[in-house]
Amino acid sequence: MKRRTLLQGAGVALLLPCMESLGQVSERDSPRRLLTIVNHLSFYQPELIPQTNGTFEKTPSLLDELSEHFDHLKVFSGLNNPAVQNGFGHTPCVGILSGYFNKLHRKNRLSIDQAVADLIGADTRFKSLVFQAGENLNFSQISWDKHGLPVKQIDSPHKIFNLLFQVDENEKTQQQVLAEDRSILDAVLVQARSMEKRLNATDRAKMDEYLTSVREVEQTVKRRAYWADRSKPQTDYELEDFNRKSVDDYVGTLLDLAVLALETDSTHAVTVQIPFWEGFKEPDLTGNYHDLSHHGQKPEKIEKLLMLEHAILKRINASLSTMKERTVGNSSLFDQTTTLITASMGSANSHNFDDLPALVFDSRMKTAGHWQKKDAPMSNLYLGLLQLFGGEHDRFGESTGAFEVLS
Repeated sequence: MKRRTLLQGAGVALLLPCMESLGQVSERDSPRRLLTIVNHLSFYQPELIPQTNGTFEKTPSLLDELSEHFDHLKVFSGLNNPAVQNGFGHTPCVGILSGYFNKLHRKNRLSIDQAVADLIGADTRFKSLVFQAGENLNFSQISWDKHGLPVKQIDSPHKIFNLLFQVDENEKTQQQVLAEDRSILDAVLVQARSMEKRLNATDRAKMDEYLTSVREVEQTVKRRAYWADRSKPQTDYELEDFNRKSVDDYVGTLLDLAVLALETDSTHAVTVQIPFWEGFKEPDLTGNYHDLSHHGQKPEKIEKLLMLEHAILKRINASLSTMKERTVGNSSLFDQTTTLITASMGSANSHNFDDLPALVFDSRMKTAGHWQKKDAPMSNLYLGLLQLFGGEHDRFGESTGAFEVLS
């Protein structure tokens, strides 16, 4: 069965589905999920952002690609990231989800996708998964853990598929490694605790910080050991050959896998980044995405850029529609998922890192439409999302107050 056929048809065969007649389907079977999509080179905002505030009336052409889901969509515009410093070309793009970039520091801050994953990822094989279409460059890292360190981003659909569905041929070796990791951690903890009584206050604080890190590693090892004994989901999805130069093929394949990862409960948090291709080839268009995004207001470049961005949003729209068709537990995958689409820059043409767009899809949305939030921190939206997932936070990054995302 081909991947496009699958996503329009039967879906995924899990090992043992929950049966409503047996009383196995309940609210607990419908966890909240987060899908985050970031377009590195932004979108051409005159064709994405409505000119008026409030409910959707006359909408621009790019936004129209998502019209099937307008009832569940809130568009925010004019957002900024005050703690992201300009400079070094595209490098500040690393701060899109954390709201932070300091060109003198090597570490970042916690990104919103990982903050949510910390809340909802305890019971899945992977706390989160981060995919990207294209080579992992030094300015394309967007996901950061609570220590400000980069989260691995996977650019190979084959690796992702194997991670989700293939049996590990080296299972015995893996079990041995896990056992060794655990024994080493046990020895470290015993030794550290034996030293605690002999330490002064300053050293004890350092030791507490160290032990916290060890305990986090221990939890990771326990998680890996738990899931190593459990079979991976089964699927009829076949990963076809795809063209890495094609938006439809490459981005479409990654989005297919993102939907499958959420549907199979492999994870409850997936991030997909669309960086730029040095060159790309579509049936009616070839060129350089980066060059087109730096269009200099030339109509012929903008026309080609819009062709590419329409293709991206069509693929995102198809994934949202697929999520509405898939039932997990007692509701559709779409009903259980909050989807955030944003961009690393307001405009790639001018290399500005404010005037940022953000689109939020949620079936619980009470009032759909466009909300212009001129110069409000993007972190206000992130704080609102964090609270939406049950986080008891009153601040995230440079936030000044939480947006009421669903109001």
